[in-house]
Amino acid sequence: MSQIDPKLELHHAWTSSASRRVRFTLEEKELPYKSILLNLFKFEQHSPEYLRLNPNGWVPTLVHNGRPVIESSIICEYLDEVFPDHSLRPDDPHALARMRVWSKWVDEVVIRAFQVASWNMFRGPTASRMNDEELAQVLRSIPVPDRREDWRRVSREPFSEADIEHALTNIRCTLDRMESDLSSSPWLAGESFSLADIHLSPYIVRIDEHAERGILLAEYPHCEDWWNRLKMRPAMTRAKIEPISFEPNVDVALI
Repeated sequence: MSQIDPKLELHHAWTSSASRRVRFTLEEKELPYKSILLNLFKFEQHSPEYLRLNPNGWVPTLVHNGRPVIESSIICEYLDEVFPDHSLRPDDPHALARMRVWSKWVDEVVIRAFQVASWNMFRGPTASRMNDEELAQVLRSIPVPDRREDWRRVSREPFSEADIEHALTNIRCTLDRMESDLSSSPWLAGESFSLADIHLSPYIVRIDEHAERGILLAEYPHCEDWWNRLKMRPAMTRAKIEPISFEPNVDVALI
């Protein structure tokens, strides 16, 4: 993007899947924006300044004309409503409903599945090295009780094999549902590319994290074809939707 619109600011992290959904939307709609990166490894998302924008203490947050909009799926619809050019929502009411069902599924099932399936290998090494005082300080800074409990658990009681297997079952279920929908239409909501495809993209790019547990995109031919077509979109490249490297002290987010 050659110009920056001061009216649009995105507070985000490169590896945050939720941030990626919004970046993909911005790039598809060719909307210039000011990028404000947060270092999640340093818990900048829990700073008082950021919490005034987003009381949940996670990314992303869009600021438009000085007013914050939070929750990635809502941000994406907001952008499509306010900036109608290059629409990412189907005109057909049934297709629009399909799009929103997929958005809801991602918010309620997919995000949590990837969190649980990967938190031990991602946050575990950092969290387990904290002493009790350091952990207590981190927990006090986390405003959402469920996220606070996740941090406590991964620090002292990592997700069990049963927890992880349940999460992987939900990932398999997601791929099964995608395969079914894509068997009858080229895109998840029907004949046109939409926010449904955008919302799944940051998670499908991470499928290989679970290849050793038998989750292989190649076993879902319609999904694989969809993914290959999705990767050809220039906006996806610009949004930096890429596999995540789980390395110590690397700023990584799983939502």
